[in-house]
Amino acid sequence: MTQSNKPDPSRKSVSPGLAEARRLLAIVEKSQVPFGESAPIFAKIKTRVDSGQPLNVEDYEHLLRLVKIAKDWNKAEESSAMTEPDETLSG
Repeated sequence: MTQSNKPDPSRKSVSPGLAEARRLLAIVEKSQVPFGESAPIFAKIKTRVDSGQPLNVEDYEHLLRLVKIAKDWNKAEESSAMTEPDETLSG
């Protein structure tokens, strides 16, 4: 047999395809989470994806962390909106 199921060792990038990276970027952008010091990292990743360059492993891991932050941010916003008392109290 000449074909193998082993990954090609010459490939160093274990990142998703560009479509997946764009989907993850959209999640982060939609959340409008304030990134603070992570903003430059996000900008770098977005620039790479927008220009069609594959992400390296480090950038992909950063993107996954940002997605987690964005999802946590969205959950916190939803929870806060549901638990805020009405400003018009009957009295």
